[in-house]
Amino acid sequence: MKLSTQVSISKSEATLSHNVPALLIGSCFSQNIGNKLIDHKFAVHVNPNGIVFNPISVVNSLKRIADHETYTADELQQYDNKWFSFNHHSSFSSFDKTQCLKGINTALTEAHNYLQKTETIFITLGSAWVYEYEPIGIVANCHKIPNKNFSKRLLSVKEILTAFDSIKNVLKHYNLVFTVSPVRHSKDGLHENNLSKSTLHLALHNLVEQHSNCAYFPAYELVIDELRDYRFFKDDLVHPSNFAVNYVWEKFSDCFFNESTIALNTAIQKIKAAVHHKPFNFNSEAHQTFIKNNLALMDDLSKKNAFLNFEEEKRLLQKS
Repeated sequence: MKLSTQVSISKSEATLSHNVPALLIGSCFSQNIGNKLIDHKFAVHVNPNGIVFNPISVVNSLKRIADHETYTADELQQYDNKWFSFNHHSSFSSFDKTQCLKGINTALTEAHNYLQKTETIFITLGSAWVYEYEPIGIVANCHKIPNKNFSKRLLSVKEILTAFDSIKNVLKHYNLVFTVSPVRHSKDGLHENNLSKSTLHLALHNLVEQHSNCAYFPAYELVIDELRDYRFFKDDLVHPSNFAVNYVWEKFSDCFFNESTIALNTAIQKIKAAVHHKPFNFNSEAHQTFIKNNLALMDDLSKKNAFLNFEEEKRLLQKS
């Protein structure tokens, strides 16, 4: 008896390994899977503009990163005494204008440098609804400015395809993996959310059909169709729960990792678990042996994989 609809996922031709940089950009899936990759010590750069939901803002971000077009002070805005960029998440905002600009350009430069070594870019689209602010145009984030200052509309499939076509010379050098975020934008309205997600799916279907370097990973389908229950969402009934994120991570691993990468992930997970272990008696002989064995495991992995660094884990493991 089957109790859920299984999503079929083929092994990806674009594989990921710990020492080959990758860039993740876009909505919450990029952040969630990016954090998982960071925890497992992959060389990744995640959301250089912070979380970005709409495809136009994703394209604008990628173009500026590729061109290394840094931001100027004139591009910053101020609201409620805070400085911010309409192209960035509020995590970059600051009461200090200089600090705000520095953070934005540091992240852009880091992403640009990553892009020079990257083979794969993961792009997650969250919503086809956009907010326009005169005279800026489409913004990535409204920064809690009252809605009356923006005009809201739904992007067309053609607009999304045109936007990505404008940076095709940049993107043709990479493996592109697209996803649609399973986060339900219920504040737009459930019908409006469905319109938005459908628009994104149609646009990505066209991109994948037209370009051999483009692929689609069904994060949306895994949560919405395979798990398909509010118990797999957080209390807000909008964001996937930790269980759901871990479930998608397992499917992601099966899709993009080879056997040696999965084996290394398992060893790293063992070390992470050891670091977070709370001993009954830190000074006991048994726990000191436990520490010694895990330090030896870290040293062994570092010798076999020169790109791995466990200094932080060693410090935490030996901290009483």
